[in-house]
Amino acid sequence: MESATIQSSGRYAIHVASLASLADAETMIKELPFKSQVAYITSAVVKGKKWYRVRVGFFPSARDAEALAASIRSTHPELWITKVPETEKLAAIAEVSRITQSSVTAETKPQPAPPESETAMAPQTTQPTDKAGLTTNDKPPAPSKPVAVIASSGASGTSKPASDSSDPLGQIMIRAEQSMIAQEYDRAIQLYTKILREPENQYSRQALEFTGVARERKGQQAQAKAAWDQYLEKYPDGADALRVRQRITAMITATETPTTRTTSTRKAEPSRWDVYGGVSQFYRRDEFSTETEDFKTTSVNRDALSNDLYLTGRYRGDEYDIRTRFSGGYEEDFLDSTQSEARITTMYVDFQDKQASNTLRLGRQSSSSGGVLGRFDGLLAGHSLNETVKLNLVAGFPVETSTYKEVNLDRWFYGVNLDLGTFNDAWDYNVFLIEQRNESILDRRAVGGEVRYFQPGKTLFTLLDYDISYNELNTLFALGSWTNAKEQTFNLSVDYRNSPVLTTTTAIQSQSVNTLSELLAKGITEDEARQYALDRTTRSFTSTLGMVQPITEDFQLSGDLTVSKQGDSKTSGGVDGFPGTDYEYSLFVQAIGNNLIKQGDLGIVGIRLTDATTSQRIGLTLNSRYPVNEKLRINPRFQTEYRENTDDNTSQWYVRPSVRLEYRWTRKTRFEFETGGEVSNRELTDDTSETNSYYINLGYRHDF
Repeated sequence: MESATIQSSGRYAIHVASLASLADAETMIKELPFKSQVAYITSAVVKGKKWYRVRVGFFPSARDAEALAASIRSTHPELWITKVPETEKLAAIAEVSRITQSSVTAETKPQPAPPESETAMAPQTTQPTDKAGLTTNDKPPAPSKPVAVIASSGASGTSKPASDSSDPLGQIMIRAEQSMIAQEYDRAIQLYTKILREPENQYSRQALEFTGVARERKGQQAQAKAAWDQYLEKYPDGADALRVRQRITAMITATETPTTRTTSTRKAEPSRWDVYGGVSQFYRRDEFSTETEDFKTTSVNRDALSNDLYLTGRYRGDEYDIRTRFSGGYEEDFLDSTQSEARITTMYVDFQDKQASNTLRLGRQSSSSGGVLGRFDGLLAGHSLNETVKLNLVAGFPVETSTYKEVNLDRWFYGVNLDLGTFNDAWDYNVFLIEQRNESILDRRAVGGEVRYFQPGKTLFTLLDYDISYNELNTLFALGSWTNAKEQTFNLSVDYRNSPVLTTTTAIQSQSVNTLSELLAKGITEDEARQYALDRTTRSFTSTLGMVQPITEDFQLSGDLTVSKQGDSKTSGGVDGFPGTDYEYSLFVQAIGNNLIKQGDLGIVGIRLTDATTSQRIGLTLNSRYPVNEKLRINPRFQTEYRENTDDNTSQWYVRPSVRLEYRWTRKTRFEFETGGEVSNRELTDDTSETNSYYINLGYRHDF
């Protein structure tokens, strides 16, 4: 169960992307992984075109936002942190309050980001409260995933204008929005009425719509419908009109009895299929050469063309939403055609009722909760027992690699888990029991759970996975962060785990067999196989303590200290074990600057010191991003490291320069080019070797 609560104590947000299609923006919100933070949409007109901005907010400081943004930067590299207008935040807060009372839902659609823009779209909360005091005792069933509903705040004729504090009417609008947040609906109606008495102006649409919202919250359904009917007469077209129609439908539905709903003559929206997706092609070539005093070798490590496709289809019915998803591709290996391979990363169909109280997903999918260890072929079903408890059942066949095109029926798992929350506006839990088998042999049987906590400036996530058949702790992970009044952010992570995750199948490692049954056919007993699995599994420990110190709004320092240790593996079954490491230490400090030369640029300088079991290292990293214009971005990077190997008294250094260019040809098509290389030199006891390598990666992405 996922929840989202608007936090009103901050004005910072993560700007994830700008999209030309509202449906695209809705889908992107659906795919964002945040469980306890609000993703919303704002819209704006830029050079005559309307754009929809996907944002996540709100944070007390840019540092708080950056801490969360780091988790999705690899998939959304163009995101940035922005300080939003008060009116944008107020619109999003007001919309969350409306959603919790009406349970009107609208979902999303994932696509990469074009230019910039501004509409407040917020996910429905599982608890009808937020820090602005927006509460209701009439709570709708909580959805299993974030959903979004529009609250426009852009600059076009069909969206809500930003209130200007220097404009008398803008001041009235700000006071009206503040009254809505404070639930002073009579006062809000008076203020909106003042706007409506003026000649037609940029605030008229919003004032008329929110007059209806205020009256609905006062329980004046007839007056609310009259205001919205008047709105539709004056402004019958556009996304705002659709939203107002949804408000009317939600209000009528909420006041009908089940019998009335059945016999109602109200026309439902027509069902329809939407299909969208994208394609990409990238060519990659890597060359590598080594030279010593005696010889020189050159080789091509990779020469391949990757072709990828993703498709999403969505059917919107009166009672159910159906979504299908496919992502996969084909890599043509020019070095060895026999190594060319197809990939199926995701391929599933998802069913969900309108209240999201019943969900079912069938096919190839991924999960990291409920004890599931990643990608699998199977089903995930959920049923909300009430507002705070959701029962989930999962079963399937693990997928070890996306290039495996068949379902491996030898290994399967089944499990049950409960999503619990949100409690006290902050706490969510998951508890699970799961069992996995390899043919007739018990592979894994585990219990565990997750704890998630979120409050402004404070977060906590913990995961426990314990195998009750081996009586071994598989994973214990905790990650927390805290931001103080000085906007300093501290974070701590502790990770203790088996590597790999303990399963009986691990026993086949280095045994010249492909399956567990083949190993047992060689005369190995099941108990011996389980001992082999324990011997092949090592225990690792990693803990990181970090801090982010803001210097100015555009400049910050950060650093972290990591302590790690890898355990031994044991010799058994003819397989040699290997020694683990001592405690190893790594200190990393970096400075990050934004808007150094022009708006939107980025510069990072980082230094890392490492004291490992067999070496001591010092490294330097330089990374920058520079927007040449609206279409072209350039991203040069540089890395270097010097290493002294304490085990054999040798030394080594390397230099890795690279540059990446991205050119946005159209809103949905962009070209990318990256090239780089490495030069390294290793001083051996009786010789010196020099290694050189380079790569190029170029291609395009097109979304449709």
